[in-house]
Amino acid sequence: MPVTKALLASLLIGLIVFLERLFPFAVFSKKKPGKLFHIFERYIPPVVMIFLLIYSLRGIRFESLILWLPHISAITFTIATYLWKKNSLISIFGGTIIYMILIRVL
Repeated sequence: MPVTKALLASLLIGLIVFLERLFPFAVFSKKKPGKLFHIFERYIPPVVMIFLLIYSLRGIRFESLILWLPHISAITFTIATYLWKKNSLISIFGGTIIYMILIRVL
């Protein structure tokens, strides 16, 4: 790709990202968000997490314990640490680390 096309593509992507990040401030800065926004704020994150969980578990084969133990252990660890610490980052990173260790060891 020529340098001019790469530069133009980079500038266009930068402009799109800037406008995307500016949008919420431009829309919600002068007025209180409506009830629909509060509904989205409350229910969309758990729904997205459930869809991601279902998507990540779609390929599990329950033929033997070794095939599904890393998945179930990581999910259990993630849920337990979130309920204990109420910190999403610790839960997600901890569950990912547990999963990566178990798929290498088992």
